[in-house]
Amino acid sequence: MIVILLGFYGFAFLLAANRPNSFVLFYLLASTKFLGFIDPASFIVGGIEVGYFGLNLVALFCIFFKKDWVVLPKNSIVIILLILVLIFYGILRPILNDYSSVKQAVIASKDAWYYVIFIYLFVYYDNIDINQLMKFVKWVSIYFTINYCLFFVVPAIIPPAYSHISHVRTFFPTYISLAIFLYLIELKMGTEKPLKTYALISFLFLGLIFATHSALTIMTLFGTVLYLFVYNEDLKIKRDILIKFTAIGIFAIALALLYVNGLYQGIIDKANSILYSEDLALQTRDLYNKFRWDAINDEPIFGYGYIHQSSKLMAQFKLVAGDSAFMERFTVVDSGYVDLLIKYGYLGTGIMLFTLCRYFMFGFFKKYKNHMTLAMSLYLVQYLFINYTWSVYTFSHGIIPGAIAFYIIIMYQDYKIEDYNTVQE
Repeated sequence: MIVILLGFYGFAFLLAANRPNSFVLFYLLASTKFLGFIDPASFIVGGIEVGYFGLNLVALFCIFFKKDWVVLPKNSIVIILLILVLIFYGILRPILNDYSSVKQAVIASKDAWYYVIFIYLFVYYDNIDINQLMKFVKWVSIYFTINYCLFFVVPAIIPPAYSHISHVRTFFPTYISLAIFLYLIELKMGTEKPLKTYALISFLFLGLIFATHSALTIMTLFGTVLYLFVYNEDLKIKRDILIKFTAIGIFAIALALLYVNGLYQGIIDKANSILYSEDLALQTRDLYNKFRWDAINDEPIFGYGYIHQSSKLMAQFKLVAGDSAFMERFTVVDSGYVDLLIKYGYLGTGIMLFTLCRYFMFGFFKKYKNHMTLAMSLYLVQYLFINYTWSVYTFSHGIIPGAIAFYIIIMYQDYKIEDYNTVQE
């Protein structure tokens, strides 16, 4: 195992230091668990998962191997500084406050190191083929969707890392959503055959539906309608179309409520179950999150930083009677904003979200708006809503595709609409 791990690191290092474009594709391939056949998370040393953690450290270390240093892309420096501050704050705070040891804090920070891919992309921007990167995202998203569809036909051939007893778990439907927006750009620009592109987009939406992340599916559909139909070719909002869509939507909802038996009462019952915590899923989540909210209330402003589940601080909050992995640690994939508040407190979370959103939403600013930046901003703005139930700001499934989307924004921030076809040639 150690020999294979060293080989994995060595190969990654050679690519990261000498062939940045190949390293980025290798990094993305590794993040997909090598298409479901080899999971770097299976590299465990001393009970610690070191596969992805080491890969991120390789990316960070090889940043200093940049042979010809260049001026960083405009508007990327603030994000780089934010990432570095958050990582070092998250590690140092539990150490300085005696919440955990140095080793525990560093281990607990492993998910935050995925943000290093932002820095690597910006430092090596002149060595990375952005068109090849976008093609890879599209290709791997189609692969994910095929896996989702195959599960309902011949589940026996699903790659082992994706196959679970009752479902397919590629863990990256966020890639599928990103690919949809990349295909939408082709439709808007007319660079590909519309029928083929519409077919691929429909197929990818099928993958999103099978992935069963409803918030992501709904937000992607909403962004698709906005980008394709509400914005005109000059990327100005067509108010008449917006009014028509709104009117049609209200009319359709009214008809459904009138003629679908039990729909209205079903909606009312569902709303009441959410408002009064009668919904079983929400009741379970409220129970699991109780000790997290207790912790947040004790340190509401500055949070705790990165806390390992074996640290002495956890003994104060962990539910001893709990038998769920959801209650073994502060950080879990479904904790969303609770996860951010525990790590950075209300102050740090507010600074992080404000800064990220300001730059992620460049595509809505007239100064930076073009077909590429608008589509990527529509993709990234979803994170604000998805993170309510699914931690996309603090886990790889959100960080990596988010880095790619923002990298595209930064690379295309100065292009005007009429420049796009020239750039593609």
